[in-house]
Amino acid sequence: MDVRPDVICSFSDDGFCYFGLWMVELGRDALVRAVADPDTLADAPEVQRLVGRPRENWDDYWPAWESLDYVALEAHGLLTGIHDNCGEAFYEAIAAQQNGESTSREPVGEQCDVRHEDEAVRKLPRLSAAFPLRPLAL
Repeated sequence: MDVRPDVICSFSDDGFCYFGLWMVELGRDALVRAVADPDTLADAPEVQRLVGRPRENWDDYWPAWESLDYVALEAHGLLTGIHDNCGEAFYEAIAAQQNGESTSREPVGEQCDVRHEDEAVRKLPRLSAAFPLRPLAL
């Protein structure tokens, strides 16, 4: 996936993981569009609510991403009746679905460093306009 959330804000490794979970929470259509063209995230109401707001004030508009990490585990428990604290049954079910196939955790597609304004504008023009890397001149 070539979606780079650092156009919106900087992330730790955990933050990047939570961003992926947030993208899943947006729904299948939004996720499929964003994978095909990451700049379509500019259309997401969840992203539009952040435009023009200082990042330090985003907490009221941004989901508690870490809590999204537990949604699938909780859903599995509700469906199967198996509620283990470590999620062993959940992860075993995932492994069984993968049939021994492993998936790459590396990004695919054209790579760019969106921390550089020229690359960000070229690759993600709408997100770059909404979240400029440097303040706009008045």
